[in-house]
Amino acid sequence: MAILHSKRMLIERITKHFNNGFEGNDFNITTNEIMLYIDAAIPFVMKGQMFENVKVEGIFEVPDAYLTTYSFNVTNKNEATSEWYVTLPQPPLALPKGYDIPNVYLSINGGRSVNGLPLSNKRAAYRNSMPKPNGFYYRLEGYVMYLQANNAASFLNQKLYVQMPISRTADLDAPMSIPDDAISSLFDMVIIKCKDRLGIPQDVIQDNLPAGNKAS
Repeated sequence: MAILHSKRMLIERITKHFNNGFEGNDFNITTNEIMLYIDAAIPFVMKGQMFENVKVEGIFEVPDAYLTTYSFNVTNKNEATSEWYVTLPQPPLALPKGYDIPNVYLSINGGRSVNGLPLSNKRAAYRNSMPKPNGFYYRLEGYVMYLQANNAASFLNQKLYVQMPISRTADLDAPMSIPDDAISSLFDMVIIKCKDRLGIPQDVIQDNLPAGNKAS
């Protein structure tokens, strides 16, 4: 049976690294602080893999392993703007539009609707004067996704699905949305942050120096 990587497993590995491979309490960075370092490192590792894929395959896309689909029952409406809205589990990552939220759709007649269309906030004021394809569109403000149909149809109690790359998990034992080939890079980045936090000096190897000690 495959072992699914969780934050608890990664945190235990990091703790043992600083305790020379043994269980102990000498490492004085809290679990919550390490979780923050992990959450901060995942987007950088993910973007690095995306740009590496561009170099190798010429394709810019989010690796599938980072994607998670959430479902929402739409119940809230802003009466002033006639927009319906849901609260996302985290703000979308800073990726180009269409990559931060790859898919948004509704459950209809046992299947799925066409994908919702992303709307830039700076275009929101002009949307009523712009041609509108059939379906619905959405815009984002932090954690909140606003929805509006082109024919002003109601979203009340509709089942909305939002697919997005995720970097946060509150549950220590939940599997992390990260591919196996990124675990090592994630571990290394968190180790560097912890060393900076603890003030541990790091050996920096410099090439192209005369023979002798190359550690600065």
